[in-house]
Amino acid sequence: MRTWLRRGVLAGGALGGLGLLLMLCPASVLADSSTTSEIKVGLLASILIGLGYYLANSPWLGGLGYFTLYRPLVAGFFVGIILGDPAKGTLIGAAINIAYLGFISAGGSLPGDPALAGWLGTTLALAANLSYGQALALAVPIGLLGTVIWNVRMTVASVFAHWADDRAEKGDISGVGWMNVWPSQLLLFVICFFPVAIAAYSGTQAVVNVLNDLPSWVLNGLAVAGGVFAAIGIAMNMRFIFRGAVMPYFFIGYFIMVATGQALSIVILAVVGLALAFLHVTFTTGFARVETPQAAVAGAPAGSPVAAAPVGEKQFRITRGDVIHSWLYWTFFIQSGYNYERLQATGFAQAMTPAIRRLYHTPEDIKAALKRHLVFFNTEPQWGAVIPGIVIAMEEERANGADIDDDAINSVKTGLMGPLAGIGDTLDQGTITPILLALGIGIAGVTVTGGQAALGATGNPLGAVLYIILESVIILAVSYILFTQGYYRGRTFVTDVLRSGLMDKIVTGATVLGNIVLGALAASFVTLFLAPTITVTGTSINLQTGILDKIMPGLLPLAVVLTCWYLLRRRVSPILLLVTFLIIALVGSFPFFGPAPQYVTGSCGSAIFQPYGPCAPAPTLAP
Repeated sequence: MRTWLRRGVLAGGALGGLGLLLMLCPASVLADSSTTSEIKVGLLASILIGLGYYLANSPWLGGLGYFTLYRPLVAGFFVGIILGDPAKGTLIGAAINIAYLGFISAGGSLPGDPALAGWLGTTLALAANLSYGQALALAVPIGLLGTVIWNVRMTVASVFAHWADDRAEKGDISGVGWMNVWPSQLLLFVICFFPVAIAAYSGTQAVVNVLNDLPSWVLNGLAVAGGVFAAIGIAMNMRFIFRGAVMPYFFIGYFIMVATGQALSIVILAVVGLALAFLHVTFTTGFARVETPQAAVAGAPAGSPVAAAPVGEKQFRITRGDVIHSWLYWTFFIQSGYNYERLQATGFAQAMTPAIRRLYHTPEDIKAALKRHLVFFNTEPQWGAVIPGIVIAMEEERANGADIDDDAINSVKTGLMGPLAGIGDTLDQGTITPILLALGIGIAGVTVTGGQAALGATGNPLGAVLYIILESVIILAVSYILFTQGYYRGRTFVTDVLRSGLMDKIVTGATVLGNIVLGALAASFVTLFLAPTITVTGTSINLQTGILDKIMPGLLPLAVVLTCWYLLRRRVSPILLLVTFLIIALVGSFPFFGPAPQYVTGSCGSAIFQPYGPCAPAPTLAP
């Protein structure tokens, strides 16, 4: 079975690579552009779009699918290639991504599905030549439907963890890995590929008909909702980093963007944030050089399991190939069998199989090793990669007679998984990814000036390409370095770093930078405007421009973000917030005060909320 598992892994990886290559095929083969205003999505194009959505959720791209294909910016780029217009596809994807800019998935929760919004939303919007408001109005409810797919996956996959238990009871090392990969991926393929492929193939005309039948105020209401949905994602990130002495930096980032009319590059602001983070750490904790214990054996610190015994005295030794093999299993499959019952347990067990195969040779020892790694586990995959490296070092010492029992190994796992998850979510999802996404969205052609979203005449695919490259390099480098260092430096590695105070300094600096960036993103991409005009002593005053903007520009979006942060801290469901905002936006866009059709492009005052900007025209995608 080991051979079949390896062949299956290679076949799956080849499938993922083949899918990406096929997405780069000439568009003339994939789509029928019989008219300039509408594209007919062909069968092959629909298959590739369904495959793209599956790959965004699957493990076949080495854990990079979540950070690349899962994001609407990247999904729009590939959909554009498939349908023959990568520039416009990137522009639509970037516009949709604004609503998910602060998206974060932690602890098995999913507040909407940006991948489904990106892949299917961009397909339907591009094929039907929808406007910006229509594209956003379409993508947001599609993203909510994606939570159904997620819940089905997480619920059913719990059964597969018990199948892995049965394999472990029989000492079947390859069987545990098989159960982590194949049942869950078959399920994922069925619930991801077929609905999206069918919808892409047959849904374009139905979508056009529905949108044509909707009153204009409904579309405007959906556009208003899209302008505030980003506040939920940003607030979800704020739960991790908006606290204590670093809270003021959020307001610094927000008001810098407001003062500059949202014209300042997010990269420039990030550089300023790095400087402020360094100053904050230096003057609050000191940034003296941290000394770490010198390596005793092969880079391991004194007192670590790796240094506990001379090299020649070890009967069982992990090879470098075993470490790399284990890292590959980790980075590819740690979340393949993700489920509500035990989250990453089966993925962790599979990552341990190369070490178990090398170190243990009796059925009893193999069975015990497999079973102790099939218990509940969950962490951030990149920064948490140090944990399996440490555990492999502990398993090696145990196999060579060290007094390390199951409780010691599980204590290390459970003790480190929470703190490293917090560090990883703060650095990866809360800081690095939003910065790179904002950079990519700007390059793609979407800017926000004075609170109004502006879409370029044509999109720039370089925004998606640059994001893919930078994000992938960072994610893989962090994962590999921490995994291997976890093994070579043993179980005291993280302890030494934590005791030295270096990690506290890094996290503090990251939270300063993260707050500045989130503040800037909130000012740039969260939009909400009041439309009514009141008459005072014969003078007409618009509530937004005449009152609120005079008090403080950006006051309303800031209030929305802080309200979301407060409610999320009170454990209000983010999905409930999404639905609530949608209802409020629709009600607030109803034309209570006058005729509806022209209030977006002509005059303010017929509804409570105004999409896009005060009395501003709706941005449109290039025809």
